[in-house]
Amino acid sequence: MHEITISNFHGLLRQDPSNGPALVAYYLEAIKQHDSILRTLITVNPEALQSAEQKATETETFNKNNTPYPALHSIPIILKDNYGTEKLPTSAGVSALQTLRTTNSEVVTRLLNAGAIILAKANLHEFALQGTTSSSLGGQTLNPYDASRTPGGSSGGTAAALACNLGLVGCGTDTMNSLRSPASACGIVGFRPSTGRISCTGLVPVSETQDVAGPMGRRVCDVRALYEAMKDKDGDRSIATSISSRRPRRQIRIGVLEAYFPLEGSCRESELLSENKIIQDIIRNSLFSVASQDEDIILVPIPQSSHPDWSITTLLEKADTQAFEFKHYLDKFLQSPCIKSTPHCTLDSIIRSGDYNQKASTYVLTAALEDAETYSLGSVAHKERLKYIASLKESLAECFDAYDIDALAYPHQRQLPVKIGTTIQPGRNGVLAALTGRPAICIPAGRSPSSECAVLGVPVGLELMGRRWEDDELLDIAERAEGILEARIAPDLN
Repeated sequence: MHEITISNFHGLLRQDPSNGPALVAYYLEAIKQHDSILRTLITVNPEALQSAEQKATETETFNKNNTPYPALHSIPIILKDNYGTEKLPTSAGVSALQTLRTTNSEVVTRLLNAGAIILAKANLHEFALQGTTSSSLGGQTLNPYDASRTPGGSSGGTAAALACNLGLVGCGTDTMNSLRSPASACGIVGFRPSTGRISCTGLVPVSETQDVAGPMGRRVCDVRALYEAMKDKDGDRSIATSISSRRPRRQIRIGVLEAYFPLEGSCRESELLSENKIIQDIIRNSLFSVASQDEDIILVPIPQSSHPDWSITTLLEKADTQAFEFKHYLDKFLQSPCIKSTPHCTLDSIIRSGDYNQKASTYVLTAALEDAETYSLGSVAHKERLKYIASLKESLAECFDAYDIDALAYPHQRQLPVKIGTTIQPGRNGVLAALTGRPAICIPAGRSPSSECAVLGVPVGLELMGRRWEDDELLDIAERAEGILEARIAPDLN
């Protein structure tokens, strides 16, 4: 059952329905053995094994009648703890919200209807506002490949748990980098779908402009299966009419976004420069391997001079909407019908309680409380950011069309995950996809050299960004690349 996929597990269920409860028991034992140190989870579902036993009875009926299983039948899933769940608390990692109770979010309802079992809810960075997965409720999650480093974030608990085989698949959210950053750092797959493909109703929000929910797993095939169950099927018909009709072709053209390889600015720190060289070499070698072993894939260099300023620094300064939207949408969520009970109905109340991790917080948390006129939905500054995002979408579309590419490729992170004790992860490249609403996926590309702290090395992720709404096409490309690279390796927990 180690490293098992959804398809293989369903094959085992056809042989013996008792394999369902056995898998859950396997994960519960692994959690008991390892998670007190790794701190990947906030809540383990006390009814998970009972649910698996009930599913085993259903499995017997499916097998007897030789009928297909529901897509996620008996699949144990780990949810980031900002997914609203009726039977388990939803905290967003915040001590002040540890007793918050909600109804099931729309996406959780879809997962349960597809046959999934909620195994546990995972730690995340406080309020999902940064990338090192440190929270007042869940503590600091460790990177399973190097316990001196963070697991990325904000969906780092889900990623680290999946990396260690504490669950089969998982779900996270992504406002800037948060599905792909921990996927890169923990050697798994994280997929940010096109904005709007999966409902965020009932999830603790950050920014309506940038938030998405998405799947995580050890293999692209599992991520694809989970995505199919999560996405809004009613939206497919309207979305299909928006996809530009391009001639089907055999060749896949992947643009290599050169501007996203070196460190930004004039960094002279030898350690960071060394890390960046390692990452550049891993990503370039992985792209060369993919193109050389798949004759249908062509690499197209995208020089920095060919597009406007897409630097991460510029995008954060001119386009990021988090600080303008966070308070409004969090307050709206805390006062919404999906809330069954909550100790706080506003962000201001949470801040006044002091019951949160102030060291893990950024200006996004308090900006609207300190300057409500500037940091609001109706402000001139917010409107300017939305205008900048619109122009950014146009420039990215022009680049795709000018080079006739199907995807852009680059390292998700230009440096390795930061050390424990640091609460901000620089060097991440995910914001371009987040602002433009395009699908993006991070897959394992390799690992840094072995060290005393990281016997297997630290994982490095290759990010691929596709055309708007062409999520399935991007998953196809990622699966082909994954099949060539085979870079996933489980951490050594002994």
